[in-house]
Amino acid sequence: MLATVQRVSNAEVFIDGEIYSSINDGCLIFVCVEEDDLTQNIKDMANKLINFRMLDGPNGITSLPLNNSGKEVLIVSQFTLAAITNKGNKPSFHKAAKPENAKLMYDEFVSEFKQLFPDVKEGKFGAFMEISLTNKGPVTFNFKA
Repeated sequence: MLATVQRVSNAEVFIDGEIYSSINDGCLIFVCVEEDDLTQNIKDMANKLINFRMLDGPNGITSLPLNNSGKEVLIVSQFTLAAITNKGNKPSFHKAAKPENAKLMYDEFVSEFKQLFPDVKEGKFGAFMEISLTNKGPVTFNFKA
């Protein structure tokens, strides 16, 4: 499982020109399920993201975790995080999970995350989405579980 997290001042998901979901101050989490991922990867990633010190806190930059931060989270599925780009001129996505399995595991990840964190919005799995965001910092982190 892969995730790219961006601290944002705001973020919106548009589908067919309409706002589907949005957040203000918080984190936009792009998630990719890989073909070999197991339920344990989902739990590990959710726990890592909840407890990783990526927010500004009383002790300065990156001193506060999402947990109990009062921030918002927007989770969006993005299989292209699994792209292999180091050979040739075309990405390969063979490490990404097949859509049927990826959807199940993505839903499980969102459910797990919502059990640990109160304010979660999400994109729509498999939909063509346009994402608008204001990266705060900019601060971006990449994770693998």
